[in-house]
Amino acid sequence: MATSYSAGYIRGKVSKMSQVIFEVEHLKKYFGPVKAVDDVSFKVRRGETLGLVGESGCGKTTLGRTILKLLEPTAGKVYITTSLGDKPPRRYDITAGERLRELRRSMQIIYQDPASSLNPRMIIRDIVGEPLKFHRLAKGDELQEMIIDLFKQVGLQEEHLWRYPYELSGGQRQRVAIARAIGLNPEFIVLDEPTSALDVSVQAKVLKLLKRLQRDLKLAYLFITHDMSVIDYMSDRVAVMYVGKIVEISKKYRLFNEPMHPYTKALLSAIPSMNPSKRKLSMVEILPGEVASPRNPPPGCRFHPRCRSGFNECGWGSDDLITYLKEKMGEQIKLNAVEDFQLEIWPGRGRDITHIETMLSDLVTKGKERKEPLFEAIDSLKKEDGKIYVSFKKTMEPELIERVQEDHYVACLLYPPRRGSQSLYTKDL
Repeated sequence: MATSYSAGYIRGKVSKMSQVIFEVEHLKKYFGPVKAVDDVSFKVRRGETLGLVGESGCGKTTLGRTILKLLEPTAGKVYITTSLGDKPPRRYDITAGERLRELRRSMQIIYQDPASSLNPRMIIRDIVGEPLKFHRLAKGDELQEMIIDLFKQVGLQEEHLWRYPYELSGGQRQRVAIARAIGLNPEFIVLDEPTSALDVSVQAKVLKLLKRLQRDLKLAYLFITHDMSVIDYMSDRVAVMYVGKIVEISKKYRLFNEPMHPYTKALLSAIPSMNPSKRKLSMVEILPGEVASPRNPPPGCRFHPRCRSGFNECGWGSDDLITYLKEKMGEQIKLNAVEDFQLEIWPGRGRDITHIETMLSDLVTKGKERKEPLFEAIDSLKKEDGKIYVSFKKTMEPELIERVQEDHYVACLLYPPRRGSQSLYTKDL
């Protein structure tokens, strides 16, 4: 039997090393004005699973495809440390296209929907064997043996070789996708919600299969999902993503037991409990509003418009006040955001500027008395040339650094930086 897809000689030597295999530094992917991935950084060790979780539309899938250069990054760097052929492992720059064709063997992806990721016109044997032939790993009888052995590893039978994808169940199709991915003996695999399209019972079997393959083949995973229960089962460390940015990253046990970012706490509160006495939904845990648009993300902390713990330094600005005033004053005023932290207001038809100024001043004064962060963030309110200009205190987006605890990175101003805190690049995770 051929063994090119199992832990070979080079893999055996490399897998004993505990170094980082995959590094993402300040990665950005923009689609015109849409900031799908905006300054994302993380590292993945050999043999570990980094879970990536967040609501739909936060940029998880785009991130997964961009780090493999299936999408061209707008900015940033991605590195993989691997061995090509019989050469010792070294660090390669994926974003620069350095030996990218050869590096494809070291990094693979498994998509969410196997029905759309498998060619419906090809039999299963050819689907799994195509990458092996493309990279000239085998041909003829040897290729057939490799495919059969791969099928055994993922729980398929030899009879499935001659079927088309539509003749298989959803779970079987996903096993075919897994067999195709591990056939090149990769070291890093992006799993883009690989079980979300499957029945619950099938999900459990596929997750167990992925864990077994990781253990046997010394694989590193980036596991993308929106299901915190799956993250709990699969991950060693967890990164939480919101509107194109990672807002918290730490070891799994710490993130689940001591979450720090308000968004992470809200995600964890949505995990169903098997204990009937704990099946309650606190109103405090329900997130108000909608997910911000990556086309026009809020300034400062992107989560602040939905955060119940936010305060005046979180980035309140023009868009927040526009939303508030439209609800309170309606057609009485006209508004225009000069920039993120400055807003101009003038009277609607038949309205008087002095009356509008009085009403605004009263709203701001009462808001500050109630210690509402939106109004506490207002720096000045002045009338000029028939308009009222509202200026806010300018704030910076919180940095993703260690806060309070070692190896717990959070982008939230609620927590001060840990003394001697280090960035993801000066400290090996």
